[in-house]
Amino acid sequence: MDKRIAPTVILIVLVVFILLQAGGVIFALTQEGIGVFWKILAVVVPLIFIVALFSVYRERMREIDEEEKDDLSKY
Repeated sequence: MDKRIAPTVILIVLVVFILLQAGGVIFALTQEGIGVFWKILAVVVPLIFIVALFSVYRERMREIDEEEKDDLSKY
């Protein structure tokens, strides 16, 4: 169970960081009156990164599960 804590904490920290950065960029674009295309781009790109992070996280959790099963079969 200890192996799951670090990836989970890192995922949460990175997602919060990405959302804060995206919010700041969107706020700045809104204040400057920049076009809709750039606002959409400022939303889509961080969402792509977040989806990729969740994909890697899911893969890592599967690896940890398989590793635990292998450990149990040794004994």
